[in-house]
Amino acid sequence: MKYLLFLSAALIGFAGCQSAPTANTDSGVPNSSADIKEVSPSEAQMAVSKPYSQFIDVRSPEEYAGGYAERAENIPLDTLAANFDRLKKDDPVYVICQTGSRSKKAAEMLSEAGFKTIYNVSGGTAAWQSARLPMSSKPPHNVPAKKL
Repeated sequence: MKYLLFLSAALIGFAGCQSAPTANTDSGVPNSSADIKEVSPSEAQMAVSKPYSQFIDVRSPEEYAGGYAERAENIPLDTLAANFDRLKKDDPVYVICQTGSRSKKAAEMLSEAGFKTIYNVSGGTAAWQSARLPMSSKPPHNVPAKKL
């Protein structure tokens, strides 16, 4: 019985020490960070066809010009933070790169900045192309870059 009581107390103590991940807002006030969800290219393609979604390609302008997932706007990773004001924090944001690693970093940046609903496209543009989803290579989806 003592063992069961000790185990219960230990579990309650351990659970009480856990906290939700937080990020600071611009004012320095802690804020719960958003969950970053992984989505397949086909799931993303269905979602970004909706008018309220935001679809960001964080590859370089040169990579983007070579072909991008249809409806994706180019905001290179190195200029993303300087362009947060161009995005709506309350609308879903889908992030894509070439293979998924830069977009994961971008998703973490968006989460830390207070964006609420963030999706990382698993496998990136390479997986998008492999799934034979719509691609484009024509403007005007480049967002003028602001450097940090």
